[in-house]
Amino acid sequence: MEQVKNRRWLPKNKFLPRAREDRAILMLCIGIAFIFWIGVRMSQPYISTKKIELHFLIPPNQAFRKAPPGNMSIQIKGTGWDILYDHLRRSRIHLTYDLTQRNSIHLDEKRLLNDIRNRLFADDLSFYNLSHDDIHLSLEPRMNKWVPIRPVPDLSYQAGHYLSGNLKIEPDSVQISGPQSVVAPIYEWPTATLSLKDLKNKYEGELALKTAPAALSLYPTWVKVSVPVEQVTEKTLFVKIQVKNATQQYRLFPSQVRLICNVGLSQFNTLSSNDFKAEVDLSNEALQDGNTVPVTVSLQPTIVTNVRFAPKVVEYYAVKKEIN
Repeated sequence: MEQVKNRRWLPKNKFLPRAREDRAILMLCIGIAFIFWIGVRMSQPYISTKKIELHFLIPPNQAFRKAPPGNMSIQIKGTGWDILYDHLRRSRIHLTYDLTQRNSIHLDEKRLLNDIRNRLFADDLSFYNLSHDDIHLSLEPRMNKWVPIRPVPDLSYQAGHYLSGNLKIEPDSVQISGPQSVVAPIYEWPTATLSLKDLKNKYEGELALKTAPAALSLYPTWVKVSVPVEQVTEKTLFVKIQVKNATQQYRLFPSQVRLICNVGLSQFNTLSSNDFKAEVDLSNEALQDGNTVPVTVSLQPTIVTNVRFAPKVVEYYAVKKEIN
């Protein structure tokens, strides 16, 4: 207890206030030096990139024949103070052009640079390397058109499974809006690729449409998609062979083919030989030496796969008309 009491009466360190005073002076000197360094650095020339946004006012029933650039950039050069001041006042430059009373506009480099200069706040800035130095735009009537949507599938299935029907999309059409010269030739619009692997059950989901170029707009941009998948089995049918391009009456031997295909269980009982078309071509150009001709299956439903048939070749005989 006596030792603790003696510590209370120890003399104070007379150098401690002086050390604190020296530290404050040191920090003040560092601060002054930093401010001086900033001033020197900011007085030096720098190069910076300035973003420029382009806006165009056009009538609602008109569209650009070629989509204009939405933005561009330019490099500006000046002291750090000038660049900082200009950036704080406006980080981006906005250029707006009115085409409501005319059908075209030509923005050459001279006009663009003049419009950019008028929107800079620091007068001592210089600029160069404009990303777009010549823009020519023209308007034409806007066209709206509905076209069917074409799915683009990339599907694979587990063994013993396949489509049990057609791939369905909803809605099945899309409205395309844009310049008439671009929209008029379009008669369908594809989806993005629907990539599904090892399917064995029905799939339902959403799928984006293929991205439109800048001159066009789409509505909607997404569709619902349904992929019916089920287990398949093998079915055998006998299909009568039909004759085409015959110049007289012929008899075929054999007169039908044995056809084997894979079909979904739900479609097994409804699938018949009438869903297929086997035929031979008896035109003079198709006939070869001898009396045989190849058989082709020219029609088959989309719900079947792995179609094979036999025979591949049949014999043909001309039938003479009896004279009474």
